[in-house]
Parts: sequence; C-alpha cells; structure tokens
Amino acid sequence: MIGELEQRAGGRRESGAFLLAPVALSAPSVAAIVYYDDLDPDALDGGVSLQAGAFSRLWSHCARERLRVVGDVHTHPADIVCQSRIDRANPMVARVGHVAVIVPNLAAGVIQPADVGLHLYRGEDGWTSSFGRDARALLYVGRWA
Repeated sequence: MIGELEQRAGGRRESGAFLLAPVALSAPSVAAIVYYDDLDPDALDGGVSLQAGAFSRLWSHCARERLRVVGDVHTHPADIVCQSRIDRANPMVARVGHVAVIVPNLAAGVIQPADVGLHLYRGEDGWTSSFGRDARALLYVGRWA
C-alpha cells in the first residue's frame, strides 16, 4: 500500500485510499484497499478531493464485496503527520470510530508504522491523535510495504 501511495503521488501531490474490512468482523481488520483516484480520476488534482459519485462507487463496492469502510490513509508532502485544519474539519467518513492514517513525505522512502499519524474520529468530540511509539502500538501491520 505504501509503495502504491508513493507511485500515485508521483513525488508531487498527495494520494490516498479507503481501508475496508469485512462486515462480519466486529474488530476491524483491513482486508481491502480502494484508492481515491480509482473512485474519482480527478481526486488528486492539487489536494485530495472526492466528488459525490466517488462515494457512490465506494458504497456499491462495499455492498458487493460485503465490506465496510473502517478508515482512510493519505499522504502529506513533508514529515508532518498531524492533521491539517482541512483534515480535521472534513473527515473522509464522518462516523465515530473512523481512523485516518497520515503517511509522511508523499510515502517516499522507508516508512515505518511509528512514522505515521493515527487519528481516531470521535464525532462531536473531535479527534484523538497518536504519533510515534503510540501510533506503532495501536497499529498492527501484518505486512508493511
């Protein structure tokens, strides 16, 4: 996933994807990834922006494959993995428990779990963020690449 995000970013723009888990599992375990620009070819023009049709395609895919969106991942151009003001104000899925992962440096180079920002959406209470060792402790990655 990291390599694919880097390739889609092309060293010049942000990229991202939705993280999907089986509907039947109560504890989310990511089983599939759908990249923003596969849902909306114009999603990566400048910052990340998805049109309404992209979400229709996402929900259709989830229904067909019996999956649900549990989070999203997107890149930032520098090593800062805090949420931007835009990220905080516009969760990709405004559902309590949604996880947003921010990957530094447009996913270029070696990225480890402790390098990312992990942000949990709490609805009206905003976000809880974890970084470094805390993010690594919360993020289990079966295969990180």
